[in-house]
Amino acid sequence: MILKGYLFTYGYLIVILLLAFGLRKIFNLRTLFTKKFIHIMISFCYLILYKYFGSSIHIIIPPLSFIVINILSYKFKLFKSMEDGSGNLGTIYYPISVFIMALVTYFVPEFYGAFGVGLFCMAFGDGFAPLVAGYLKSRQIYNHKTISGTATVFAFSLVIIIIFNYYFKFGFNVIDMILVSVVAAALELFDRKGLDNLFLPLGVSLVVYLMEVI
Repeated sequence: MILKGYLFTYGYLIVILLLAFGLRKIFNLRTLFTKKFIHIMISFCYLILYKYFGSSIHIIIPPLSFIVINILSYKFKLFKSMEDGSGNLGTIYYPISVFIMALVTYFVPEFYGAFGVGLFCMAFGDGFAPLVAGYLKSRQIYNHKTISGTATVFAFSLVIIIIFNYYFKFGFNVIDMILVSVVAAALELFDRKGLDNLFLPLGVSLVVYLMEVI
């Protein structure tokens, strides 16, 4: 069971990287698109962790290894599909936030649902926001973030919290779920060198967990 978890996790990572590389070469896509493709798709590793590792110590190993891999990729430009040379550290903050949430889940298994909400809100919200904002031009509201991009984060976050509310039985009402989505959209505004990949998932997961237990 544990071995399968590791095989599926790293096998899935390799497939995503190869797909991103292939899409970049075949369609001559900009790094932004392949970077966001990886950003979104890699979040599904959560499902593998949940199924095969549960809240065992193994849950923290893949994100810890991803931190090392992403630091090496950032420094030596190993995976050009996710390195745009802008100096943005989002690819490093991403696995750091996942590692922190996984570590909390190891000690507090009840955090698993909140972990998933934080991760997917960041992956889908922040992943699609710049793509939508690039096509739907709108007014900037803060820190170069636009209305259309922020609305995208809110919309995806709302869908995600609805799904997790049903599956994990959070017991949230409509106002609660809207509040979580607003928090996600607000935290995504604080994007300084990719820090939203740290603030958004950690902030959202903390809010969701506190709303559960209070």
